[in-house]
Amino acid sequence: MKKKVPSPKAAASAGNAIRKKVSRSPSRDQANDLAVGARLRTIREQAGLTQRELAKRAGVTNATISLIEQEAHAPSLASLHRILSAIPISIADFFALPASQQNVLFYKAADLAVVTRGAADLRVLGSERRDKKLQVFIERYQPGAGTGDEPLAHDGETAAVVIRGTVEVEVDGQKNVLTAGGGYQLIGRQPYRLRNIGKIVAVVVCACTPAMI
Repeated sequence: MKKKVPSPKAAASAGNAIRKKVSRSPSRDQANDLAVGARLRTIREQAGLTQRELAKRAGVTNATISLIEQEAHAPSLASLHRILSAIPISIADFFALPASQQNVLFYKAADLAVVTRGAADLRVLGSERRDKKLQVFIERYQPGAGTGDEPLAHDGETAAVVIRGTVEVEVDGQKNVLTAGGGYQLIGRQPYRLRNIGKIVAVVVCACTPAMI
């Protein structure tokens, strides 16, 4: 049975940092950093294709696919798009795939994958590991901003701690006000909404399992 590739919705959390890196034809060093070869081999095998079959579909030589997977050749963005279209998978989905099974991941603030920007700024750790069981979000809400009019609901567990500011969390019509140091935990599918009711930017650290995106 073939494994499913990440959906476009799931891949959206892969982060602008990755997409910026592929906005132009990568150098060999950049290709190695992005693990293009490892990613291509993974997605090709998931699709049940040999190197020769993929090369034929994409209109490139078998040697081209082989060299890319060995990290010995960095394809241009146009070439990579043509190869991925033959699978098919989008570039966004491709770079959302886990390039390795690295189990220890460190991030600087600028490295976190962006989920949303603006009045509600959500960033996430571990976006490159699609097989993770736990997901952690760093959430910043401008005064008056929140999760939106539609309640959020997650089939699993969600827990959060307010790091800064004052937020209102509404669950089943009941509103609870939390300040820095306070938090909440939801077990099972409990629809909720969160809003910054203070005068400063609210910062919340939220963890959920299984991962949402």
